Amino acid sequence: MVLDLLRKKKPSKEDEQERRRTADILDLAMGQRSKVHIQFDEKDTNLTGVTATVMGVNDAAVLLELGGVAGLKDRFLGKSLTCFFRVVEREDRHREIFYNFTSQILRIRQQPDRPPQVAVSFPAALNGAQRRKSLRMKPDFSQFSHIALWKYDASGFDIAKPTVGTVHFKNGLASIDNISGGGLRFRLRRAHLKETGLEPKKGDRFILFFTFHEQVPKLRNEYWLVAKVNNIQPEPVSGDLALGLEYVANGVRQPESGKVDWSKIQDNVIDDMAQRIYLWHVALYRDRGLS
Repeated sequence: MVLDLLRKKKPSKEDEQERRRTADILDLAMGQRSKVHIQFDEKDTNLTGVTATVMGVNDAAVLLELGGVAGLKDRFLGKSLTCFFRVVEREDRHREIFYNFTSQILRIRQQPDRPPQVAVSFPAALNGAQRRKSLRMKPDFSQFSHIALWKYDASGFDIAKPTVGTVHFKNGLASIDNISGGGLRFRLRRAHLKETGLEPKKGDRFILFFTFHEQVPKLRNEYWLVAKVNNIQPEPVSGDLALGLEYVANGVRQPESGKVDWSKIQDNVIDDMAQRIYLWHVALYRDRGLS
């Protein structure tokens, strides 16, 4: 059926060149045994930690052998997934280039004593690092050298008195569930909510400030952000509160004046934040011996 659809419309020269480029990159990933990190759609499953290796590529599909999962049920057929991977261009100063693509599962093959394999539709496009908004991970708090959040108030805020500061994370009164290039989800304990009288609502805004222990070439080490609350999930037993935030403004502090210049976030993602998180993700799997 997929091949029939491909035959119905003759691809343009540009489309054919793009498909050839995509196939070449996937062939390179297969030859380098690049580890593919897979993320399923949240609405379909909460399954995480799944990786894959590219086993084959043709005009209609990409064959992936899965790791981190014993098998997939048939209910995953037709479901969407996003694949993140890295290739090395050895001919160009050993550059590492990160890609991702979103596709659908066409077939699932379960084999005795072998990892499961899935055939996914040939990707319409490969996206570069700037499109990795959807990659989320739970960071280790030690990766931050400082973190603070202030409840946004049009009249201003006291920089010395964050609503949630580094000390609250260290004391276990706050934690980050996950972070991405487009937002984060953090959790506040009941004790801190009671102490501050904080009653966040959907649409509220927070000012965020991050710095990191690790200096990464070409990536900022300081972030000023404005984020809005997209969802709130109270824990009925503990009284804790989980807040899902989406970045809406990006700030850069000017070295001369110390003032922060704000700009609207384009394409709903902060490129260099997404790059840093992807590097964290790759390092995590490398430390576990999976890369």
